[in-house]
Amino acid sequence: GVVLNILMSKNLVTGYRGSVFANYTQGVFPRYNAGMTNYFKTDKVNLFANYSYTDDKINRDNDDGVYYLDTNGQVDEFWKSSVNRNTWSKSHNLNFNIDFLLNEANTLSVSSNMLWTPYYKYNIDNNTNVYNANKVFQSRFEAANMANDDKYNLGFDLDYVHQFTKGSLALNGHYTIYDYNRFQESLSNYYDQNNNFIEPTAFNTDANQETQIITSQLDYKLPINDTSYFDAGMKFSNVQTNSDVTRYDYDFNTNQEILDVTNSSTFDYNENVFAAYSNIKKEWEKWRLHAGIRMEQTSLEGISLTNNQTDKQDYFDWFPNVSLTYQAGEVLSFYANYKRSIERPNYKDLNPFTFYLNDYTLVVGNPNLMPTYKDHYVVGSTVSPFLTLEAYYIHKNDNIFEIPIQNNQSNEITYSPINIEKSIEFGFDVISYFNVTDAWFVYAVTSFYNTYDKTATVNGIIEAKKWSNYSVLSNDFTFLEDQSLTANLTFIYISSNVQGFMDVAGRLESEISVSKTILNNKAVISLSAADLFNLGDFDTTTNYLNQRSYYNTNLDNRYIKLGFRYKFGNTKLQTNERQIDIKERERIKERD
Repeated sequence: GVVLNILMSKNLVTGYRGSVFANYTQGVFPRYNAGMTNYFKTDKVNLFANYSYTDDKINRDNDDGVYYLDTNGQVDEFWKSSVNRNTWSKSHNLNFNIDFLLNEANTLSVSSNMLWTPYYKYNIDNNTNVYNANKVFQSRFEAANMANDDKYNLGFDLDYVHQFTKGSLALNGHYTIYDYNRFQESLSNYYDQNNNFIEPTAFNTDANQETQIITSQLDYKLPINDTSYFDAGMKFSNVQTNSDVTRYDYDFNTNQEILDVTNSSTFDYNENVFAAYSNIKKEWEKWRLHAGIRMEQTSLEGISLTNNQTDKQDYFDWFPNVSLTYQAGEVLSFYANYKRSIERPNYKDLNPFTFYLNDYTLVVGNPNLMPTYKDHYVVGSTVSPFLTLEAYYIHKNDNIFEIPIQNNQSNEITYSPINIEKSIEFGFDVISYFNVTDAWFVYAVTSFYNTYDKTATVNGIIEAKKWSNYSVLSNDFTFLEDQSLTANLTFIYISSNVQGFMDVAGRLESEISVSKTILNNKAVISLSAADLFNLGDFDTTTNYLNQRSYYNTNLDNRYIKLGFRYKFGNTKLQTNERQIDIKERERIKERD
């Protein structure tokens, strides 16, 4: 739902507060980010506005291998690829919040989050060698894939809050429009065993997607007494997505482009969700209870006009949640939580179009995706001021993963999202936070967990199970008598794990940052470095049924960053900065 954070206090301090900032990051290539914030406060109107500009160039390298199998499950061919990908982007981000304090009981607010990316470009260079079962070179091809995007994502909120003598009523209306256009060109050159040129292939595609989101929500909150609290509300959302893709193949004999009807299509998606909820909180001397229920009715329709295919879903369900806490002592407490929730597919995953990265690598949507139902159980204890212990169990039905699927007859790799029949994760967490000295604070978390995924396919049942570890160690340091020099050193360790039937190798993420306040605490200069040990890359292996491949990804996550921020005006003013929090917006994702 919507998180409302409208300031209703009687703080009579008025004035202006602002800041400017700039960041320079040196990874494989340099990147830049700069912007400013402004906050104006009067007796009746509060205005916050933030603008930033980002100029990025990101590198990524892949070493991939696919073992294509014969009907007996033996290796027939081995395809080894080296892929370099560069992306360039220039984006503008503008957010503003305006609160109109009509009187002590009524506030009207207008908010917006706007992102415009007029320039986004990627270039993928692929070199693939083909070997037979004895690893003798057979042929190769080179593929160049280039794309240019123009996109914007604009979100607007209108809020009204009325304060009763006891309780409050909040009304929210939201509108998002997302527009995405991509023009893609692909050229491949093929060579034989003697490295003689055979033939080229080429195509281009023009893809467009427009998504509009409209939501309306009502929330009522009532403190019954000092120990009891009640709230209830309802929400309606409508999502409409219209997409089209047109592909042209290039005929080198006639030097003409030919419309590829098979890979050109249009797709319209319409989704309506009505939800209502109610929660109650009750506190006793040593007990706290929070219980609630949410119901949702969903109706959706996806229409592929070119294929004359319509996919419909209509479902209703209940989503309870309950939390119980027992305060056994001044610090010692025990708690148990349960929550059932739903996670709907991203809009891009529902799009049935086929996008070719090259002649043999495809990305395909799935309009038949079902939502994921999640049951989450937690039991834990705050043992001391610096130690919390927690155990959890998560069960997901129809979990969504995008996995590579190799066709051993056509030698194609297709990336497509699918529903996993069952996903189970359970684990034990240890959370600690304490001061080693007055100038050294430590936050540490370690989680040992077991992941189990299972689903049925036309080729058989797939199962994957593995114990893994996720650990975080964060150190905060302060230096100098006025504590104007601070530093942070963070390590994140992720052991080998399973994601969507792919084995993911372990990795270590690390970052160090130092910041110094200057100019009478008006300015901060910072310096940070990431992936200190060059162990943060992403390697996966697939090996089940007739699927056998590996992907080693060298991410552009090793960098040095220099930042500067300067504050001016009345820096003690508390701003009304907030973000639009709409679940439907979170499902707007883009093709990688």
